[in-house]
Amino acid sequence: MVLEGWQTRWADEEEDRGRFTYNIFPEVKTTRCIVDRYVTQAMTNHGLCPYYLKRFNLRDCNCRCGEDTEDGIHHYIFWCPLVQHLRKLNRPGMDVAQAVSHPKRVQEIRSALSFVYTNQSDIFEDNT
Repeated sequence: MVLEGWQTRWADEEEDRGRFTYNIFPEVKTTRCIVDRYVTQAMTNHGLCPYYLKRFNLRDCNCRCGEDTEDGIHHYIFWCPLVQHLRKLNRPGMDVAQAVSHPKRVQEIRSALSFVYTNQSDIFEDNT
């Protein structure tokens, strides 16, 4: 009964919150637990990236590569040429569910996002 109510609330199309993650995991499951901070960032599109920083008025910046106006987490996981040297398995056109379903792809996500975090001053360009 509780799980059915949870599923109903999760599937509520009028609710804006969680829609990004809902598109990856439309079905509620009690067996799913993600404890890796980089995988959580990939699944929610929340994390250290210009999209998130601008959305929450933390910093007005863009990626120096200039190839994506959104500059979300997936930009760094799949496309950004500044972290291309860390990508072998995760490619443009792949969805997040595919990327997090394989341990080597998950390691690649960790490496890319860790690199962005460590080198943010070289990767992000302020819009001031």
